[in-house]
Amino acid sequence: MANVLLLVLLSVPWATAGLQSSDHLVKFALLGDSITLPCAKHAPSVRLCSSVNWNMAEQFQSVTEVVKAGRVTSPDRHRLVLLNDCSLQINHLMLNDARLYTCDSGTRNSSVSLQILEINENKRSSVEEIELQCFLNTYKGHGPCNITGIHIKWSTEDSTPIKGNRFRIENPSGCFSKLIIKKKLTDHHRKWKCQLTQNDVVKASISHSTSVFNGIEEVFATVGESVSLSCSNISSPGVSMMWAVGGRLLTDNSSHDKGQSGTFHVNQDSSLVISSVSALHGGDYQCSDPTNLQVALTKIRLHILDVTSEHAPGGDTLNLTCVLICAKECEEDFNLTWSESSQNSWQSGLMHVNNTLINKLFLPVRSAGSDEITCSVRREDAVMASKRWSHVNPLQTLAWLAVPVSLLTCIAAGGLCLYMKRKRNKDAGHEQSSFRMTHVYEDIQHVNNEELQQQRPCKREAAATDGFYQLLQPVN
Repeated sequence: MANVLLLVLLSVPWATAGLQSSDHLVKFALLGDSITLPCAKHAPSVRLCSSVNWNMAEQFQSVTEVVKAGRVTSPDRHRLVLLNDCSLQINHLMLNDARLYTCDSGTRNSSVSLQILEINENKRSSVEEIELQCFLNTYKGHGPCNITGIHIKWSTEDSTPIKGNRFRIENPSGCFSKLIIKKKLTDHHRKWKCQLTQNDVVKASISHSTSVFNGIEEVFATVGESVSLSCSNISSPGVSMMWAVGGRLLTDNSSHDKGQSGTFHVNQDSSLVISSVSALHGGDYQCSDPTNLQVALTKIRLHILDVTSEHAPGGDTLNLTCVLICAKECEEDFNLTWSESSQNSWQSGLMHVNNTLINKLFLPVRSAGSDEITCSVRREDAVMASKRWSHVNPLQTLAWLAVPVSLLTCIAAGGLCLYMKRKRNKDAGHEQSSFRMTHVYEDIQHVNNEELQQQRPCKREAAATDGFYQLLQPVN
């Protein structure tokens, strides 16, 4: 009976798979994922799974039983698990798992269509172009997409929509889309994302990194941070690769060379680490096998981003300068943008000076409070690196600088008060030296009591000073 019902389901067009009901669902996943297929989860009669059967559709309308009477019978039983609610969990998904599954709970049948999102590169595209294809495994561009509400979108790795003259997007159907890129050397190791949405809700996303013959990978870093440059050490595993920049070989701890302020270090995986990046570290890097330094295994172009500040003449304006130091020349699709909370600032616009991009931000010093200001470098509108700048009102800074001066004045006054009192008591003791010892003891005790009473204001002042000083200590 279950087989007959399954054959009926298989004969229904794929449009049925778009119905989001309790009896028929569509699930989306990626290769290697784990996914759970529900078994009529809304059926109150499903309590025990000992009578549950799971079937998987094969080609030519045949059926394979994967769960029988509550036990996994599939040859891939190491990847399939029947859960306590009778759902079927499939681990480490493979392309062959994308099928139509049915669950027979004894009193009710339900089905789940499992769709796997794929992305690949068409190697037969022209030399000048890169063609990426994103699709659901069932369709692969052949025939219309019968799952309702489906749409494929292309973006950069940070989910910025792809746009520009060198990109072309073709959508033969809702389940299949092409991204055609006019090739650049710097597209090497660049990631592109394909997102599958249903009714504007992201259901799955997958990325692909393109490789360009003799290409150059672009890396953006900010001054002061640490950056790691990877080496494609596939020719000689276990051999430490040699790094060079601008034709000059680098070795560990060679940062003193030519005034560079960072530290170079080569890890065991042959990656090059630059700690405390400076503006002098920009350039074209390459790693090579020590036995053949003429052949570069990896080429990386490192660009440096920095933000500096200065007060304009008169001190009423704070000038922030965002600078991108390009390894060679800054390409036309590079841009610098500011983001900050103040509405009273204004920008100078983007300026090109030799191999640098400059964007200035002018911020009135009289702005109250603090601003968190960020400069970002964008490549084809995608954010590649950002550097934050915290602005503190100078008036507040002057107020805090005045606090230690007040504290020192109070402490000095307290010390002088104590010194003068002790000196006066000492002089009085010399004048009364001819008195009897009992009188001297009584006078000293009296003076000490009086001294304690007079010292209390100074002590209270010192205690308050200590308490306020503690408030100024940094919070870890």
